[in-house]
This record gives sequence, structure tokens and C-alpha cells, in this order.
Amino acid sequence: MGNTSNSKYILGGGISGLIFAFYNPEYTVISPDIGGKLQNNYLTSTILLHDTIETRRLLDDLNMDLEPLPHIMRYFYKGELLENIPLSLKEMTVIKKLTKWNDLKNLNLNLKITDSTLSTNDIYIPVFKTDMSKIMTELSKNIKYKKDSVLRITEKELVTENERFTYAEVVSTIQAPIFWKLYGSNKQLNYIPETFVLSKTPPIKSTRLKWDLIYFVDDEIPYTRVNKYKNDLYLYEFTGSINKKELSQILPDLDIQHLYTDPYGIVVSDLNNIPPPKIRFLGRFATWNHKYKIQDVIRDSQASYDFLSVWNKQKEFNANFFDFNVQDEDLKQTLTKNFVLHITDENYELLREINWKMNQYKTIQVDEQKLLEEWIDIFKYWLGIGNVWGFTIEQFFNEFWRKSKIVDERYKDYIMTKGK
Repeated sequence: MGNTSNSKYILGGGISGLIFAFYNPEYTVISPDIGGKLQNNYLTSTILLHDTIETRRLLDDLNMDLEPLPHIMRYFYKGELLENIPLSLKEMTVIKKLTKWNDLKNLNLNLKITDSTLSTNDIYIPVFKTDMSKIMTELSKNIKYKKDSVLRITEKELVTENERFTYAEVVSTIQAPIFWKLYGSNKQLNYIPETFVLSKTPPIKSTRLKWDLIYFVDDEIPYTRVNKYKNDLYLYEFTGSINKKELSQILPDLDIQHLYTDPYGIVVSDLNNIPPPKIRFLGRFATWNHKYKIQDVIRDSQASYDFLSVWNKQKEFNANFFDFNVQDEDLKQTLTKNFVLHITDENYELLREINWKMNQYKTIQVDEQKLLEEWIDIFKYWLGIGNVWGFTIEQFFNEFWRKSKIVDERYKDYIMTKGK
């Protein structure tokens, strides 16, 4: 068995993995390379560091200057560069982005769109001027790193080309379809390849409107958007795979400097992509959520979701009302009854925050923050029952996984029986 002195690992050496390793130095990065697809420097123009609390913290921790800039987004439609477009055209632009370049003639305008925001709802994105390659260098300075490729992931170990490691925790930043294949699962996730083409050819003629990013709405134009890179270079994005020969046929005047196709480039979000036990997903391509941005990676890399501290905090509060050293079974039963009644009352409090009644004449607007508060109230009383009976957190987890195995088997039996 491989070295188990450090049983916490990060899969993937891209920007997400490096940020997590920077804030969690006890983890070791396992990856065949450092940088991921950002080894192609021109792809850094596709990553924006939005001006948020999280990115300010990261740049400050890296001792890098904060240089706020506006990142201006425009739309090109029917031969004209526009400052903004109506929602109907934004939805059309999203549909185009989800359609391969060689299928645009059959654009399905009836495709159901659940998110029409693209990069933002505004034409202005507050960002920081950054040298992404310098950020990557700073992040990777002091990380623990194993240059290796993972071949298999099981419930207990990572198998690489050179070693086997038992693990206590794994943070996966690799693309979810690859992760599930390594995990031996046939989980299906939807995605579309995306091709990036670096070119010296400007996408539009000179204009009075400043722009850093242009979305191209018309389906006659095969690319979806163009980023300004630097030194009069432009990064074109095509949905689907396209090679140089095909490019020269459809865009003979396009000067091609570099071409890169990311097979998992466009994520079709799937919030049912839930990691297995002891494994955490981090980043857009691991969580399989296209809304997940760099600031979310930074936030989640710094956050401590420590259930033990939650457990102990509630026990500390409940100690104000009873003595855990007193082993009085009658008292425990009375307290359990009281907690169950409190939970029942809080359940009704939660129900009052949603539209659940039959023949309810007045519809209320659901306040998710209030809903969250009521749910936490229920959770705190629920924890109290475990506190009263002296259950340990180890007992909690052991029983949770034992019971989970039972209900999983019951469900499998049910599905098999139903299918007969």
C-alpha cells in the first residue's frame, strides 16, 4: 500500500486545485501536470477574477496588487455592435452557445432555457487586472505535489500509475465525467466540446464602443463569442469540435495562431452530481455547475464545514438547560418528548413559510432566508435528542452509513421487483 502519512489529496493541478492547496497545505496534489488547460496561456482570457470579497482576499494573501478594471461585454447582432439586447435575444444567444457550430442552421429556438445570464446580466463586469500565469506560479510555490496520473478511485484508495494511496479525504477538481469513470460509475452527464482559436484577425471593424468580450447572436456566424487577449490577439470560441481544415473552409480570412478543443468545454449543469463519501467536488467542472466561478472556489477553499464543531456548539448550548453528567433516564425521556414537541412546532413554523394548504386563497412569496432559518431551528432541536442520550459523533456517522446501506439495498430490490 502506498504512503499513508498524508491521507488527504487533491485531484487535478489546475487553478481550482492550486487555490485549494494554497489554503489547505495539508493536502497533496496528484496530477500529471501543474496548470491544467491554463498551460495554454491564451486561455487565461477566459477566466475573470471578479471584484469580490473572495478574490480580494486571494490577491491580498498572494501579495499581489489590486488593480480594479471594468470588463465590457457587448453583443453583435445583424451587423451592428450593441450595448445590450432584450431578453429574447439573450435566450437566443444561450441556445446558440448550446448548439454545435455545424448545427446552427437547425437552431432549435424552442429549446427550454433555465438560465439566460451568460456571463452577467449587465454589460459591465467589475474585475481585477491580473497576470493569471503569475497567480498560478505563486499558488504552486509551496504545494505538496505528486506528478502522477490516477487510474482508479475506490471507496478507500487512489490507484495511480505508480502507487496506491489509502485516503481519508479527497478533493476532486477534475471533470466530473472523468471522475465517475475512474470511480467505476456509468453516471451520465451532459456536455458539449468547445474549441478556442487564437487569432490576429479582429472580429469586427473599429468601433467607438469599447469592448473586451463580444457575444455574436446571429446563427450565420459560427463562433459564439470573442475575447480580447493581448497584443492585438483575439480568442474565438466555437461550440463543438472544429479543426484547422474546417476553419479554413468556413472562415478563410481567419489568421490562426493556436487552436485548442476542450472535450468538456460547455457544462450542462446537473445538480444531482453528488460526490461519494469522503470526496468533495470543487470547481465548475467537478461540481458540474456552469454558474460556479473562481470566487466560489476561493470561498469553498477557505470555508470549514466541520460537523464536529456544529455538534459541539449545540451541545454547549444545551448544557445551559441540563447536566450531561446526570444519568437520569426519566429526565432523558422527558427531554426527548420536549424536543420532539419543539421539532413538531418548528415543522409547522416551516410549513407557514410555503404555500402548502389546499384551497389556499392568498399565495405568499417564499422567503428562502426565512425558510433556511426555520430549517436550522428544526436541526438544532434534532441535534438536542442526540445530546440528551449521549450519542457520539462517531456513533452518528457509523449508524448513518449502516442505515444508508440498508435503504440503498431496499431501493435496489424495489426497482428490480418493479421492473419484473
